[in-house]
Amino acid sequence: MISSAPISRRTLLAGAGLSLGVLASGVLTSCAPGPGTSSATGTTTKLRITLGWISNVEFGGYFIADARGYYAEEGLEIEFLPGGANAPSASQSLAAGNADIGLSPSMSDTIVAAAKGNDLKILGAVFQDSPGGIVSLTKKPITTPQKLASAKVLGQTGTQPYLDAILELADLPPATYDFVPAGFDPSPLVDGQGDAYTCYVTNQPTTLEAKFGLVKGKDYVTVTYSELGLPSYADVIVTTGAFAKANEETIVKFLRASIRGWQDNVSDPTIAAKLCVEKYGADLGLDLDQQIRQNELQIPLLQSDFTATHGLLNMDTELLTAKMLPAMKAAGQEPVPADVDGIVDLSYITKAYNGASTL
Repeated sequence: MISSAPISRRTLLAGAGLSLGVLASGVLTSCAPGPGTSSATGTTTKLRITLGWISNVEFGGYFIADARGYYAEEGLEIEFLPGGANAPSASQSLAAGNADIGLSPSMSDTIVAAAKGNDLKILGAVFQDSPGGIVSLTKKPITTPQKLASAKVLGQTGTQPYLDAILELADLPPATYDFVPAGFDPSPLVDGQGDAYTCYVTNQPTTLEAKFGLVKGKDYVTVTYSELGLPSYADVIVTTGAFAKANEETIVKFLRASIRGWQDNVSDPTIAAKLCVEKYGADLGLDLDQQIRQNELQIPLLQSDFTATHGLLNMDTELLTAKMLPAMKAAGQEPVPADVDGIVDLSYITKAYNGASTL
């Protein structure tokens, strides 16, 4: 089992990827280098990729693409810049010129930051369904907005706006649930201190399984905020408009290799887990069994009906505008643009797939 620190931040970011983080507070002053600054030596181009969190299996597809030489085949040399509780966000790293591409856990923070005038472009998304959600025991499953409305919810301060938004979008009275502040360990749920616990459905459930021997479906159930009516993408791929404009071919190559890595990850969840434990996160003390289980839980969230026909990492801009932007507004995000034109640019991933849905 991994330490509580990664769990804590992931929990704080929970909320269908609709974080109320400081990134959206204003325009980020860009110190980013001009077009073409991604260093090239011979035929190899170096790309700096800033991760939205520590080097664990959440970024497994990228690690597979690196370890299996998919980036090298595209003439790319990748430098991964791990994040952490006190690390700069992807948007901040991009604005400071410390990274070329960022992997941002919160789609909504990125959209709001772009709407405030920051030069940000979203190129794709790993999670088609954000892992933010709720876990409850099967003896009293909390799996619908109606059940949530009357539940005693154990959660982290700051998650209430998302719970309220779920009820609002379901035309239910807000704040009818009983909210009990809780830490980052789901043990109080097992102890009967509440009916539900806010979590990342890919993370805290692994604690329930390892610590208490609970079995998903038999002893506990999870539901994402998206399934409760508050949809969002998560772990979006971000760059600056200036870098994207000047480095189209490089970005297409990066996406093409990354897609191959994520396809491999879907096929076998053990590959990335071993890479994280033995190489990319070797200094973090990660547990192999936990990393495999986390990957097993996250793989279904990487796929959707849309990716079945359009490929992994792709995004449905119609769904984003029709459903996700209203969800952001209901959760208190400001400003929320009328649409994502100029913010989400899928032309690069379209070129990476070149008419196919798999690579």
